[in-house]
Amino acid sequence: MSAHTLPAKVPAPVPASSGPSALQRFVRDKDWKFYAAVVSVSLLAGAGLYYFARSSSTPDADEPKSTKSKNKKKKSKKKSAKTSTTDENAAEDSDKAKGSVASDENLETMSAETITKLSQQQRRENANVLKTRGNSMYSAKKWNEAIRLYSQAIAFSPDPVYYSNRAACYFLIEKYDKVIEDTTLALKLNPTYIKALGRRAQAYENTGKYLEALHDFTAMCVLDEFKNEGYAQSMERNLKKIASIKAQEILAERVDRLPSKTFMSAYLDSFRKTEVPETKPEDVETGDGQFELAQYYLGQREYQQAMEAYEKAIELNTTHMAKALNMRGTFTFLMGNSQKALVDFDKAIELDPNYVQTYIKRGSIYMEQENLAKTFAEFDTALSIDAEDPNIYYHRGQVHFITGDYKKASEDYIKSIDLEPKFVFSHIQYNVAQYKLGNTPDAMKGFKKALRDFPESGDVNNYYGELLLDQQQFDEAIERFDKAIKLKPSNPLPYINKALLLFQWKQDPLGAERLCLQSLEADPECDVAIATLGQLSLQQGNVDQAVYYFDKSVSLARTEMELTSAISFREAASSQLEFAKNYPEEAKRLKR
Repeated sequence: MSAHTLPAKVPAPVPASSGPSALQRFVRDKDWKFYAAVVSVSLLAGAGLYYFARSSSTPDADEPKSTKSKNKKKKSKKKSAKTSTTDENAAEDSDKAKGSVASDENLETMSAETITKLSQQQRRENANVLKTRGNSMYSAKKWNEAIRLYSQAIAFSPDPVYYSNRAACYFLIEKYDKVIEDTTLALKLNPTYIKALGRRAQAYENTGKYLEALHDFTAMCVLDEFKNEGYAQSMERNLKKIASIKAQEILAERVDRLPSKTFMSAYLDSFRKTEVPETKPEDVETGDGQFELAQYYLGQREYQQAMEAYEKAIELNTTHMAKALNMRGTFTFLMGNSQKALVDFDKAIELDPNYVQTYIKRGSIYMEQENLAKTFAEFDTALSIDAEDPNIYYHRGQVHFITGDYKKASEDYIKSIDLEPKFVFSHIQYNVAQYKLGNTPDAMKGFKKALRDFPESGDVNNYYGELLLDQQQFDEAIERFDKAIKLKPSNPLPYINKALLLFQWKQDPLGAERLCLQSLEADPECDVAIATLGQLSLQQGNVDQAVYYFDKSVSLARTEMELTSAISFREAASSQLEFAKNYPEEAKRLKR
């Protein structure tokens, strides 16, 4: 949960040693979103939501039964027809059927009018003969001949297998509209025919109808009880395509907006506090007046007003231009527009090459762009300017932490503490890093000391509670989360952590949901709370509500990576709703 309280969206300090629930993993994965270059999307147990792209096989026609088996059956039928004396009508029907198959030279050209005069049994038997011939042509890769024979089999006796086999041929000659048409007819006759579903799904995918493909692959997975890995892989692949396309569409039309107050405060609090006006300035007609107004709003955590004031300060040519550009770039970065932010940071450095904070923030952008070399180069430059700035060591420690080098991270946190002992997050992250290194006794001892040194810090209580939760010390963890809420009721994260505890320990999804709703009272746009509510809704089988929360997550997503993840959850949940609509009986069985 540290992402929203610790700077630079630091990953959650709780390791996975105790086998956390999928719900916990989901929340932790979101915590990596600011620095990490790759976000791992989790799977909600039992819901069948999968996310990663893989491959799937092409369809093939149903294989005919062995010739030996057919011959035995034919012999059996002949014997039965010859020896039956108790049912003359049955014998007659059998003789007719035998005759129609035996003199079958005209089967392939028999007219519809003639076919209608045959008995149902004759029509079925003749259709089966034609299907067998079609299978032979399929095996010989004579697709058009196979199509002709399957079509005639359908004329004798419409059967889902015949439609599906003909669809397989159409697929191989890339007539995907015909594939969709035939498989749809097959599914009208047998809605749970998985092979027909698969062929239609692949045709949908090949024609760019990824949502329809996802619905069919989802149905296959559920009907098959998730036993076939290939079906799941195909579902994952289409889900990823949908999310990527929709994310691009949303980003193209989206107006930049600031993320939640929790998110904003997390990053801005990662830098040591600077002096800001305690009262609102009266003279705001000049550039410097607007800069002072922006600083005032920043101290009040009124971020939208602060951003607007920094913008006006720049327009009015403030004498604090480098710092104003730095802050405008910061807000732009937090809105997800890294390239535009870089322009401001570059200009700020030109104007004031000794302002180290700008190098740190530019390094954050390079980290998000997966360029570690440039990231560390920014820290080196900053250190060459001021080796005694604790911000540099703290943020470089965060990068080491994100990249898994907990030893180097610890060294940087210690240096940051030496330079500024009262910065609580350095103490928190140092102890978390020790925990990651396996030094659990030292980490727990360090947190107890931090509780004494920072008795009014809700953050220390919250993160110490996370470590206790990871060790399944549930009673103590609840005590810490409750204390964190009491000390800082405006922070949504302890509510969410306590919700996860109730979910894991007491299997109480309703209690967990209530706590998440409380966290939204503290911050209505807390993305972690909203995403967690979506997951909890799925766990309770309330897919409609889950879709609602995931849709809100989409609206709050800051970067393309976050947006793709949120869309994936929403579309996967929506696909379950589509399955329930199309297969109500099967959906009821799933809930039992």
